[in-house]
Amino acid sequence: MMTIQEIQSEFSGAQANCKLLEHQLERKKSQFESLKKLVDIQTKARWILVEVSQNTQKRFKDRVESLVTMAIQSVFDRPLKFSLEIERKRNKMECRLLVTETVDGQERIYDNLGDDVAGGLIDVISFAARIVLWSLQNPRSRNVMIFDEPMKNMGKLISLGGQVLREISHKLNFQIIIITHDDELIEAADRSYQVTHDGNKSHLKLVKGIGDNEDKVAINIPRGNAGKTKINREIIQ
Repeated sequence: MMTIQEIQSEFSGAQANCKLLEHQLERKKSQFESLKKLVDIQTKARWILVEVSQNTQKRFKDRVESLVTMAIQSVFDRPLKFSLEIERKRNKMECRLLVTETVDGQERIYDNLGDDVAGGLIDVISFAARIVLWSLQNPRSRNVMIFDEPMKNMGKLISLGGQVLREISHKLNFQIIIITHDDELIEAADRSYQVTHDGNKSHLKLVKGIGDNEDKVAINIPRGNAGKTKINREIIQ
Protein backbone atom coordinates (compact mmCIF):
# COMPACT_ATOMS: atom_id res chain seq x y z
CA MET A 1 0.00 0.00 0.00
CA MET A 2 1.36 3.43 -1.11
CA THR A 3 1.91 6.15 1.37
CA ILE A 4 0.58 9.69 1.04
CA GLN A 5 4.06 10.96 0.19
CA GLU A 6 4.47 8.36 -2.60
CA ILE A 7 1.08 9.22 -4.06
CA GLN A 8 1.90 12.95 -3.99
CA SER A 9 5.28 12.29 -5.60
CA GLU A 10 3.72 10.19 -8.37
CA PHE A 11 1.01 12.80 -8.93
CA SER A 12 3.59 15.58 -9.19
CA GLY A 13 5.53 13.54 -11.74
CA ALA A 14 2.40 12.85 -13.79
CA GLN A 15 1.45 16.53 -13.58
CA ALA A 16 4.87 17.60 -14.83
CA ASN A 17 4.74 15.05 -17.62
CA CYS A 18 1.28 16.32 -18.60
CA LYS A 19 2.58 19.90 -18.84
CA LEU A 20 5.49 18.70 -20.97
CA LEU A 21 3.11 16.88 -23.30
CA GLU A 22 0.87 19.96 -23.50
CA HIS A 23 3.91 22.08 -24.42
CA GLN A 24 4.94 19.57 -27.08
CA LEU A 25 1.37 19.50 -28.39
CA GLU A 26 1.31 23.30 -28.74
CA ARG A 27 4.64 23.22 -30.53
CA LYS A 28 3.40 20.52 -32.92
CA LYS A 29 0.24 22.54 -33.57
CA SER A 30 2.38 25.58 -34.40
CA GLN A 31 4.55 23.49 -36.73
CA PHE A 32 1.43 22.03 -38.32
CA GLU A 33 0.02 25.51 -39.01
CA SER A 34 3.34 26.62 -40.50
CA LEU A 35 3.49 23.57 -42.75
CA LYS A 36 -0.14 24.07 -43.73
CA LYS A 37 0.59 27.65 -44.79
CA LEU A 38 3.67 26.45 -46.72
CA VAL A 39 1.60 23.78 -48.51
CA ASP A 40 -0.99 26.43 -49.42
CA ILE A 41 1.72 28.72 -50.80
CA GLN A 42 3.33 25.90 -52.78
CA THR A 43 -0.05 24.79 -54.14
CA LYS A 44 -0.81 28.32 -55.33
CA ALA A 45 2.70 28.65 -56.79
CA ARG A 46 2.25 25.35 -58.61
CA TRP A 47 -0.99 26.50 -60.19
CA ILE A 48 0.66 29.78 -61.22
CA LEU A 49 3.57 27.88 -62.79
CA VAL A 50 1.16 25.55 -64.59
CA GLU A 51 -0.80 28.51 -65.97
CA VAL A 52 2.35 30.35 -67.04
CA SER A 53 3.69 27.15 -68.61
CA GLN A 54 0.45 26.60 -70.52
CA ASN A 55 0.39 30.20 -71.77
CA THR A 56 4.05 30.02 -72.81
CA GLN A 57 3.45 26.68 -74.49
CA LYS A 58 0.45 28.08 -76.37
CA ARG A 59 2.39 31.14 -77.57
CA PHE A 60 5.29 28.93 -78.66
CA LYS A 61 2.92 26.53 -80.41
CA ASP A 62 1.07 29.33 -82.22
CA ARG A 63 4.32 31.00 -83.32
CA VAL A 64 5.86 27.80 -84.67
CA GLU A 65 2.70 26.60 -86.38
CA SER A 66 1.94 29.91 -88.09
CA LEU A 67 5.45 30.51 -89.47
CA VAL A 68 6.04 26.91 -90.61
CA THR A 69 2.58 26.73 -92.19
CA MET A 70 3.27 30.00 -94.00
CA ALA A 71 6.56 28.58 -95.32
CA ILE A 72 5.13 25.31 -96.63
CA GLN A 73 2.07 26.99 -98.18
CA SER A 74 4.41 29.44 -99.95
CA VAL A 75 6.10 26.53 -101.70
CA PHE A 76 3.42 23.86 -102.12
CA ASP A 77 0.15 24.71 -103.82
CA ARG A 78 -1.79 22.47 -101.46
CA PRO A 79 -3.90 23.10 -98.31
CA LEU A 80 -1.16 21.84 -96.00
CA LYS A 81 -1.03 22.90 -92.37
CA PHE A 82 1.73 22.30 -89.83
CA SER A 83 0.89 21.68 -86.18
CA LEU A 84 2.47 20.58 -82.91
CA GLU A 85 0.80 18.03 -80.66
CA ILE A 86 2.15 18.45 -77.13
CA GLU A 87 1.24 15.92 -74.46
CA ARG A 88 2.55 14.55 -71.17
CA LYS A 89 3.81 10.97 -71.17
CA ARG A 90 5.71 9.20 -68.39
CA ASN A 91 5.78 12.50 -66.47
CA LYS A 92 7.55 14.19 -69.39
CA MET A 93 6.34 16.56 -72.08
CA GLU A 94 6.51 15.12 -75.59
CA CYS A 95 5.91 16.89 -78.88
CA ARG A 96 4.82 15.36 -82.18
CA LEU A 97 5.13 17.14 -85.51
CA LEU A 98 2.04 16.83 -87.68
CA VAL A 99 1.13 17.92 -91.18
CA THR A 100 -2.53 17.89 -92.15
CA GLU A 101 -4.21 18.38 -95.49
CA THR A 102 -7.92 18.90 -96.04
CA VAL A 103 -9.27 17.82 -99.43
CA ASP A 104 -13.00 17.69 -100.24
CA GLY A 105 -13.84 18.09 -96.56
CA GLN A 106 -11.68 15.13 -95.56
CA GLU A 107 -8.64 15.72 -93.36
CA ARG A 108 -5.58 13.58 -93.81
CA ILE A 109 -2.96 13.53 -91.06
CA TYR A 110 0.69 12.90 -91.87
CA ASP A 111 1.89 11.98 -88.39
CA ASN A 112 5.09 10.32 -89.54
CA LEU A 113 6.96 12.91 -91.57
CA GLY A 114 9.86 10.63 -92.39
CA ASP A 115 7.66 8.00 -94.02
CA ASP A 116 4.59 9.82 -95.27
CA VAL A 117 5.78 13.20 -96.50
CA ALA A 118 8.14 13.97 -99.37
CA GLY A 119 11.67 15.10 -98.60
CA GLY A 120 11.05 18.56 -100.02
CA LEU A 121 8.37 19.27 -97.44
CA ILE A 122 10.69 18.10 -94.68
CA ASP A 123 13.35 20.51 -95.99
CA VAL A 124 10.94 23.45 -95.73
CA ILE A 125 9.71 22.45 -92.26
CA SER A 126 13.24 21.93 -90.99
CA PHE A 127 14.40 25.32 -92.23
CA ALA A 128 11.35 27.21 -90.93
CA ALA A 129 11.54 25.49 -87.52
CA ARG A 130 15.19 26.52 -87.12
CA ILE A 131 14.30 30.12 -87.90
CA VAL A 132 11.45 30.12 -85.38
CA LEU A 133 13.68 28.71 -82.63
CA TRP A 134 16.28 31.38 -83.41
CA SER A 135 13.66 34.14 -83.29
CA LEU A 136 12.49 32.91 -79.86
CA GLN A 137 15.96 33.04 -78.29
CA ASN A 138 16.43 35.60 -75.52
CA PRO A 139 19.01 36.91 -75.88
CA ARG A 140 19.33 35.96 -79.54
CA SER A 141 22.54 34.69 -81.06
CA ARG A 142 24.05 36.62 -83.96
CA ASN A 143 21.65 37.03 -86.87
CA VAL A 144 23.70 34.92 -89.29
CA MET A 145 22.98 31.32 -90.33
CA ILE A 146 25.02 29.02 -92.57
CA PHE A 147 23.39 26.19 -94.54
CA ASP A 148 25.07 23.54 -96.68
CA GLU A 149 22.88 22.51 -99.64
CA PRO A 150 19.49 23.50 -98.12
CA MET A 151 16.28 22.52 -99.91
CA LYS A 152 18.20 19.73 -101.67
CA ASN A 153 15.07 17.55 -101.93
CA MET A 154 12.85 20.23 -103.46
CA GLY A 155 13.29 19.14 -107.07
CA LYS A 156 11.40 21.43 -109.46
CA LEU A 157 10.21 23.54 -106.54
CA ILE A 158 13.72 24.65 -105.60
CA SER A 159 13.14 28.17 -106.93
CA LEU A 160 10.14 28.57 -104.60
CA GLY A 161 12.27 27.25 -101.76
CA GLY A 162 14.83 29.93 -102.57
CA GLN A 163 12.13 32.60 -102.46
CA VAL A 164 11.08 31.37 -99.00
CA LEU A 165 14.68 31.63 -97.80
CA ARG A 166 14.92 35.16 -99.16
CA GLU A 167 11.56 36.39 -97.83
CA ILE A 168 12.06 35.01 -94.33
CA SER A 169 15.60 36.42 -94.24
CA HIS A 170 14.32 39.89 -95.10
CA LYS A 171 11.28 39.68 -92.84
CA LEU A 172 13.24 38.67 -89.72
CA ASN A 173 16.31 40.74 -90.62
CA PHE A 174 19.04 38.12 -90.55
CA GLN A 175 21.63 36.89 -93.03
CA ILE A 176 21.69 33.44 -94.59
CA ILE A 177 24.94 32.09 -96.05
CA ILE A 178 24.35 29.13 -98.35
CA ILE A 179 26.73 26.65 -99.96
CA THR A 180 25.06 25.19 -103.04
CA HIS A 181 25.52 24.05 -106.61
CA ASP A 182 21.90 24.70 -107.60
CA ASP A 183 21.57 27.58 -110.09
CA GLU A 184 17.95 28.33 -109.16
CA LEU A 185 18.80 28.61 -105.48
CA ILE A 186 21.76 30.84 -106.35
CA GLU A 187 19.44 33.06 -108.38
CA ALA A 188 17.33 33.73 -105.28
CA ALA A 189 20.33 35.18 -103.41
CA ASP A 190 20.95 38.91 -102.99
CA ARG A 191 24.64 38.28 -103.56
CA SER A 192 26.46 35.19 -104.81
CA TYR A 193 30.08 34.15 -105.25
CA GLN A 194 31.69 31.39 -107.25
CA VAL A 195 34.63 29.53 -105.70
CA THR A 196 37.07 27.64 -107.93
CA HIS A 197 40.40 26.00 -107.20
CA ASP A 198 43.32 25.70 -109.62
CA GLY A 199 45.26 23.17 -107.55
CA ASN A 200 47.13 25.87 -105.67
CA LYS A 201 44.72 28.70 -104.93
CA SER A 202 41.02 29.10 -104.26
CA HIS A 203 39.55 31.89 -106.40
CA LEU A 204 36.52 33.83 -105.16
CA LYS A 205 34.52 35.59 -107.87
CA LEU A 206 31.50 37.83 -107.34
CA VAL A 207 28.75 36.56 -109.65
CA LYS A 208 25.75 38.59 -108.52
CA GLY A 209 25.06 41.39 -106.08
CA ILE A 210 25.80 44.93 -105.08
CA GLY A 211 29.25 46.00 -106.18
CA ASP A 212 29.61 43.70 -109.17
CA ASN A 213 32.89 45.46 -109.99
CA GLU A 214 34.55 44.30 -106.77
CA ASP A 215 38.00 42.77 -107.07
CA LYS A 216 38.24 39.02 -107.05
CA VAL A 217 40.23 37.46 -104.21
CA ALA A 218 42.59 34.51 -104.39
CA ILE A 219 43.34 32.67 -101.17
CA ASN A 220 46.68 30.87 -101.29
CA ILE A 221 46.91 27.89 -98.94
CA PRO A 222 50.07 25.77 -99.52
CA ARG A 223 49.35 22.07 -99.72
CA GLY A 224 49.88 20.13 -96.50
CA ASN A 225 50.05 23.24 -94.31
CA ALA A 226 46.42 24.35 -94.25
CA GLY A 227 46.26 24.59 -90.47
CA LYS A 228 49.79 25.87 -89.86
CA THR A 229 50.63 28.45 -92.52
CA LYS A 230 49.32 31.98 -92.50
CA ILE A 231 46.91 32.59 -95.36
CA ASN A 232 48.18 34.98 -98.03
CA ARG A 233 45.44 37.04 -99.69
CA GLU A 234 46.15 38.39 -103.17
CA ILE A 235 44.01 40.73 -105.25
CA ILE A 236 43.45 39.46 -108.78
CA GLN A 237 43.20 42.31 -111.29
